[in-house]
Amino acid sequence: MSEELLKENVRDFWDNEPCGTDRATFAEGSLEYFEEIESYRYRVESCIHSFAQFTRWHGKKILEVGCGCGTDLLQFARAGAEVYAIDLSPHSAALAKQRLNLYGLKGEIQEADAEHLPFPDGYFDMVYSWGVLHHTPDTAAAVKEIYRVLKPGGQIRVMVYNRFSWIGLKLYLRWGLLTGKIFTPLSRITAEHFESPGTKAYTPGETRKLFSVFSDLKIQPILTYYDFIKVKGIFPPSWLVRLLGDRRGWFMAINGKKV
Repeated sequence: MSEELLKENVRDFWDNEPCGTDRATFAEGSLEYFEEIESYRYRVESCIHSFAQFTRWHGKKILEVGCGCGTDLLQFARAGAEVYAIDLSPHSAALAKQRLNLYGLKGEIQEADAEHLPFPDGYFDMVYSWGVLHHTPDTAAAVKEIYRVLKPGGQIRVMVYNRFSWIGLKLYLRWGLLTGKIFTPLSRITAEHFESPGTKAYTPGETRKLFSVFSDLKIQPILTYYDFIKVKGIFPPSWLVRLLGDRRGWFMAINGKKV
């Protein structure tokens, strides 16, 4: 499959169900709808607040790459940041615009491609992207674009998936071992069976190489609610997940700075 066709499939996947909206029970676009999405997100992904440090960016130009329906973008705007965002999905971008308007907040949100950011060089103080860059076909190109639009000294706050994690192991158990396809690479299983087509997950070493253009690079796996979800009712045992701690967490948080 060509990269352009894959990108179309990714866009269609998230356009059909923007990230985070699958748990919503209220009418789309209502205040209750957005409040329900926000409540669930920060209950199961509580690490976002300490990672993003929303209040730190007051008065700064912030770009979110892949804003979904705007849950995190809203927090930056509430904290007084000058917010910009892009999303490949027109449905997601429209919801994020509607959300900011509903709360009386301003922001520039566009339907755009992470691999071709519609902004000038050296424009942003910080670029944020939570669980998005592993969905675009050419993630390396997206990283280069993020570097380009950052000011010198600008920072990144990015999360990508950790391949050799509990989720990775469960994906292999479900789509490799239990189907008799024991030699299927985990990268292929993730691309074919997790979220949008072509989803990637990285090792810490691969992640460091991918973001090597940034200085002061910090990469930290984070154990999540999702890592504790059982397969066949028994796997993984919670005590083992806790014992090994963050090293096998599905989320891999990345901080870095443009020289």
